[in-house]
Amino acid sequence: MEAIFEKYSRCAIAVKTQHAYNRTLSWSERDRADVEIALNKALTHPAESLSVEDRLCLGDWCLARGVEIATKQDLPFKIHTGYYAGTSSMRNNRIKPSNLCDLLVKYPKARFVLMHIGYPYNDEMVSLAKHFPNVTVDLCWAWEIDPYSTKDFLRRMLHAAPVNRLFAFGGDTRHPTCAYAYSIQARIWLNRTLNEEVREGYLTEKQAIQVAQAWMCGNQREYFRLGQKRKGIASWTGECL
Repeated sequence: MEAIFEKYSRCAIAVKTQHAYNRTLSWSERDRADVEIALNKALTHPAESLSVEDRLCLGDWCLARGVEIATKQDLPFKIHTGYYAGTSSMRNNRIKPSNLCDLLVKYPKARFVLMHIGYPYNDEMVSLAKHFPNVTVDLCWAWEIDPYSTKDFLRRMLHAAPVNRLFAFGGDTRHPTCAYAYSIQARIWLNRTLNEEVREGYLTEKQAIQVAQAWMCGNQREYFRLGQKRKGIASWTGECL
């Protein structure tokens, strides 16, 4: 793991895990001796023979090491929360953002980016962003999942959590045309959201524009150290791909 980070961290702007598709987001600190037992089973037997507890033990230990190395390399750690892509496979008890609380407490210096507003557990995500300084929320894919709920989530975030704790757009797609279409959708719904704040007297038009600029690009540039990262990539002669 350390070798992989060392090789790619100069070019990377973040680390991402999608383990919520395969197991619970709930995390526990693991004893090294227990991990060794589970690892020996994995090395000497087919993976499918491992018990659920063995898999969780290995997964928790590896996730912790990944967070530690990412923190050392100053890379944000992005985690899928909430709704699954596809159909007929989701287990709601696995995907709740609140399952991550022990991990957030254990690693206060890590920079966690929690994705997709934890849909349908949106209020849990607001509380995490409000309570934990090491949590930022990424709305990637959220507008596509449920634009009405995402609009409501944005208004709750605006009134409960710091403005710099949110990224208002991410297409979360492999296709450039879809990313462009999703960006149009995000602008339309963000405009509706902030217009409601202005009409109801919570923001002036100038303040709404400032919030939109922060959520759509300002926060991201600062959080991912884009200026510094681009200089590092441009001056590096190593292998990125």
